[in-house]
Amino acid sequence: MANVKKFFSLEDVLGKDAAELTAIKQGEFEVDKLGDVPYTAIDSVEYKQIKKDCVKMTPNGTGGMEPEVDDDKMMARVVIAAVHKDTRSNFTFASKALLEKLTEANAKEGKPPVTTADEAISILLSPGEIINFAVKIQGDSGFGQKAAKETQESVKNS
Repeated sequence: MANVKKFFSLEDVLGKDAAELTAIKQGEFEVDKLGDVPYTAIDSVEYKQIKKDCVKMTPNGTGGMEPEVDDDKMMARVVIAAVHKDTRSNFTFASKALLEKLTEANAKEGKPPVTTADEAISILLSPGEIINFAVKIQGDSGFGQKAAKETQESVKNS
C-alpha cells in the first residue's frame, strides 16, 4: 500500500494563533567589530526593491542595453535592510550619529566623510562578513540553501 501524503487544511491554518502565522524570523550575526548584530528577515517586496536599486543598464555591444546586478551592493543592502528592520535594537547603519562618528575617525586618517549606510557597513564589516551575513538573512527570508549558495558563488566569481 502506497503512503498517502496528508496536507494541512484551511481549518488547520485557521486554528493557529495569528501571531504564529505572521511571525517573521529574527536572528543574530556575529561581527568582529560589533559583536552580535540583530536582524529581521526581509520580505519579497523589500527584496525586490533592493534588487531594483542594485541594477544598472549596461551597453551589450549590439546597440542595446542589458541589466547588470551589482552583487556586492545587493549583499550590503540586504544586511542594511534586515538590521534596520529589527526592532530589538535601535542600531542601524544609517544612523546619523554613527555616520558622524565614522566621519570623525576617517578625518583623523585623512579619509573622506562617511555619509551613507553603504559606506558605514563597508567600514564596520569585512567583505566576507557582509556576504555571509547576507546569505544568513536570505536563508531566513525563505531563499533556502541552494539560492543562498548560488548568490554567494556569483559574488565570489564577480
